[in-house]
Amino acid sequence: IVHAGGDATGAEVQRALHAAVRRDPWIRLVEHALVLDLLRAPGDGPDGLGPACGLTLHVLGEGSEDGVGAILSRAVVLATGGMGQVFAATTNPAVSTGDGVALAMRAGAAVTDVEFVQFHPTALIVPERARVPGAGLAQQPLVSEALRGEGAHLVDADGKRFMVGQHDLAELAPRDVVAKGIHRVLLATGADHVFLDARHLGGDFLARRFPTIVASCLAIGVDPATDLIPVAPAAHYASGGVRTDLRGRTSIPGLYACGEVACTGVHGANRLASNSLLEGLVFSRRIAEEIATGLPEQAQPASTGAWTGGDGWVVPAEVTAPLQRAMTRGAGVLRSAATLTDTAAVLTELGAGRGRPRTAEWEATNLITVASTLVAAASARRETRGCHWREDFPTADDRWLGHLVGSIGAQGRLTQRWEPSA
Repeated sequence: IVHAGGDATGAEVQRALHAAVRRDPWIRLVEHALVLDLLRAPGDGPDGLGPACGLTLHVLGEGSEDGVGAILSRAVVLATGGMGQVFAATTNPAVSTGDGVALAMRAGAAVTDVEFVQFHPTALIVPERARVPGAGLAQQPLVSEALRGEGAHLVDADGKRFMVGQHDLAELAPRDVVAKGIHRVLLATGADHVFLDARHLGGDFLARRFPTIVASCLAIGVDPATDLIPVAPAAHYASGGVRTDLRGRTSIPGLYACGEVACTGVHGANRLASNSLLEGLVFSRRIAEEIATGLPEQAQPASTGAWTGGDGWVVPAEVTAPLQRAMTRGAGVLRSAATLTDTAAVLTELGAGRGRPRTAEWEATNLITVASTLVAAASARRETRGCHWREDFPTADDRWLGHLVGSIGAQGRLTQRWEPSA
């Protein structure tokens, strides 16, 4: 666990890592690049393919809008972050469109635990008066539970503390409990947010203890010293992803993954906060050590990948907003067989369209891929466990102690297999 800058620990970790990378003369950065497909060498796998040997990519702003290139390599490490943009509200950056998970699946890699998405209960929601016309709600700053720990209260539009009586700890209950409590209020009222009341803590204390939160609030015209803070649950962290072992190795030789794109096994069904630091830093170091022990000679790719070989498909970029709304409504904080069936039908309809291969369309197609995988896994897991909450199966079931492992087969179809815990 590390702390820096009050409530700015993540920004400081990222600043330090960026500085170290930019100082290293051996590292070549290709910025503003969207990775498309994994390249694989010929091999003895069931698909006739072998280890990873490079990537295809599109460099934004250079060349034609749909032009692609390739980078050959002796190993590939995925560190592409999460998939929060499959939901209408997320704390993830705009680029978290599940690209790494979708790329790995198209290449034949196994993914697991994708049904376990942690929702942060209190993300800052921009008030109606401050919204840019036509802008969505795709990325929100966090309003840390530390603010509730200092005494801020959750209230509805009438000023009632609705978490009192729902849990012994009220607002300080676990994240998933608070998120579900808020979500039920939103479903009952039709509102898109509730409020945090921190006014009694005082402006000087808030500015000193929570400078980042206060700045975010002030930027949208909310002063926490005098105003209620509008908040709502938002997709925060994906515990699942590309399956790896404890050295960061995936099911494809030469392909590694670390950070939120990976499912390393350290999170279980509900991430503890600092385990994401572990998954990013510890596993990246293990991968570096693994690669340093020796790499194969550079191989030539057997194909150019699904999207650049002419047989791939992309959906229109316009599917993104309805996809996000459908996922939030039916596969978000609260789930059931009925809502997941409805969501799957929407995804099938949205996936039937065909678009021209371009950046927004590639990202939309990645969203369709990971959203469909998530819905399939959530539908199959008929229990409530961790951050996966089924209203129609409200308790944990020991028969579900294990993992749903998904992959895309040669025909482009998603398959799942059950793997019980050892």
